[in-house]
Order: sequence, then C-alpha cells, then structure tokens
Amino acid sequence: MRTIFHIDMNSFFASCEQALNPKLKEKPLIVGGDPKKRRGIVLAASYDAKAYGVKTTMPIWQAVKLCPEAVIIRPTHNLYSNISKKIMNIFDEYTPLKQQLSIDEAFLDMTGTENLFGSTLEAASIIQNRLLDELDIPCSVGISSNKLLAKMASDYKKPLGITEIYPKDIENKLWHLPVGELYGVGKKTTIALNKINVKTIGDLAKCPVDTLATIIGNKYANEIHDSANGIGESIIDPNVRNETKSISNEITFSSDIDDLDKLKKEALLLADSVSWRLRKHMLKGKTISIKIKYSNFKTITRSITINNPTDVTDIIYNKTCNLLDNLELGQSVRLLGVGIGNFDNSEYQQLSLFEKEENVPHKKEQVDRLVDELRERFGYDSVKRASLIDNSYNPKQK
Repeated sequence: MRTIFHIDMNSFFASCEQALNPKLKEKPLIVGGDPKKRRGIVLAASYDAKAYGVKTTMPIWQAVKLCPEAVIIRPTHNLYSNISKKIMNIFDEYTPLKQQLSIDEAFLDMTGTENLFGSTLEAASIIQNRLLDELDIPCSVGISSNKLLAKMASDYKKPLGITEIYPKDIENKLWHLPVGELYGVGKKTTIALNKINVKTIGDLAKCPVDTLATIIGNKYANEIHDSANGIGESIIDPNVRNETKSISNEITFSSDIDDLDKLKKEALLLADSVSWRLRKHMLKGKTISIKIKYSNFKTITRSITINNPTDVTDIIYNKTCNLLDNLELGQSVRLLGVGIGNFDNSEYQQLSLFEKEENVPHKKEQVDRLVDELRERFGYDSVKRASLIDNSYNPKQK
C-alpha cells in the first residue's frame, strides 16, 4: 500500500502577506480589490476573516459589510510565486515523487520513507513545522493510500490539520458529508444527484451505477461512484502539474446583449482572464469553447480544436470570435462563457514549415508575459486592453 500526502497551504495569499508583514496578523485580512474604493473581488482571506463569512470571489463591498474591521490590501503576486518555489523545494527534500497541482498544493509519494523521517504522522508533522518555522506558512496535510482520499483528508481540518483517511475510514469520516463536498462533484451534478435523493457521499456510494448513469452519463457515473467508495489513483507523476480538465469564465449580463460587436468585447474580457489563469497554472489547451445562454434561458455550447496548444490571449480570443461569427444570434444573449480544455503541456511544439506567421505567436506570448509581470506587481486590474477600459473584471470562475 502506498503512502500519499496531499499538502495544501492554508489561505495561501493571505498567509504570504502575513509572513511578509506580521502586523497583518493582528486583524482579519482580505487580499484583493481596491482598498480605497472597496471595489473588486476577494482573492484570499485569513481564517479570522472567513469566520465572519468572507469568501473567495465575494465582492469587496460585501466582505467589508460582513467584516468591517478587516484590513484590505492589494495582492503582491511576485511574493506568492517566490514562496511557492521555496515550498516546492522543501518538498523535494523528502521525496522525488512530487506532483504539483497549483501554486499552493502538491501530492507527495512518501512510500518507504519511514526509516528516514519516521511514521507518516511524524513525517507530516516535520514538513508542516518546517513550513511554519522557515516560511511562516501554515498548511494542512492529508494522508492516504490514494490521491483522492489524501486530498479529501487535507480538507478535513483547516488550518494546520494532519488527517489520515484510508478506504477503511470512509464510512465513518466521509459518508455523512454532503455529496457536493466529494472532490470532483460540482454544483450542477450536486443538484442532479439531489433530485434522485442522493444527498450525501454515502448515498452516492450505495446508489447503483446504472441509476447514476441515467442522469450524468456512464463515464462520470463510474468515476464519482468509485470516488464515493474511496477508490482512486495512487500514481504520482512529477511531470503532471495540474489535474484541472478545463478553465473557463462566464459573465451574466446586467442587461441582455443583442449586438455581436458588444458580445465580442465581452468575449475579449473573458479570453483575457482565461488565458491569464492558464499561464498562472502553467497550462496550455487545444479546445476552445463558448457557452451562450439566451434571454429565453436556452443554452448552447460550441467548440473548436486547434493543432497546437496555447495560452495566448489573442489566439483564444480570435477563435472565440470565429465561434461567435458562426452563430445566428436570433435573440439577445443573457450569459456568455469562454473556456479552454484538452490540455497539452509539452515544452516544445513542432511548428509547420508552411506557417506564414509562425513568429507571431512568440511575439504575442512575450506581450502576455509582460502583462502578467505587471499584474503580479500591481494587481490584475492594473493592465487592461484599450477596448476594455470601461469593463471591470468580475467573472464567475468555473
């Protein structure tokens, strides 16, 4: 049986700011938005701010209403990436089998390290204390024989939790939880499952797969049924940086849009934020998609697959416009979404000898990297395309 750790930083952005400036620990802390105008969204919140009901992506004004005494600061993105590198370097001292999921979490295969670092609980405590002592960053550690249960275990107690959940423990520790808390089960699936009276993880574990398949499809039904029964992958692949299957943003308009040019302007806002998130997670995708919800609530999706994976804003935007051009709007649009999936993170791409503009993507990538650097230093809203000056960043992240 393998020993898998999932180590997840606690309120990472807020913890980094507090490590940089310990005085920020004296009051609830909110990272994000404009501190003076109290606009924008919450990117991170300390646990004492979360105790008041403050949540990530919540509008700043709403967070301040819930927690008036909170200190609000702009994000310092270079700080987060630098501390993340130090965290990952510490992990590398304990095992070569590390799979980084995002800037603040990773799986570690600790199988066979007992003679080096002690029992699993002792090893988890050693790593947790090192992060606190050397970086002043708290984390929670989940321990299991597979990645799914290790990730569920790291969520079990925050902050500074160390939790073991093995397949034999799931009935007591997981089955009583709402089904939506199972990793991989989203809001829409939760609603669909609740309609057939599957309300807890235990209900899902006991529900016949054939019944599940009628509402969510065969493949997904088998996946989440296995998950509810504690069955999951245990192989740690150091070359895989993220298990995310897609990244998308969507906007519900305050008033319906029936003009294609206006819709394309909103699409640029979405493509810009999606591409930024791709680069943040070191991902490139091939399949670009749009989601349209009309004023009569009819929803359609369209997608296009390109030859080479990309994280370039202009490429994603141009393909999005192509998809929009092929639609007959007919009626006004209530919601627009832009997404990308089919990830391929190969370091090198074979460029076609017949590509007339093969150097253009490289130049566009340089522009995107420059924009990213400025945003990391001064905040996401510090740099905007000229056509988006009147638009504010307020996407729903999916």
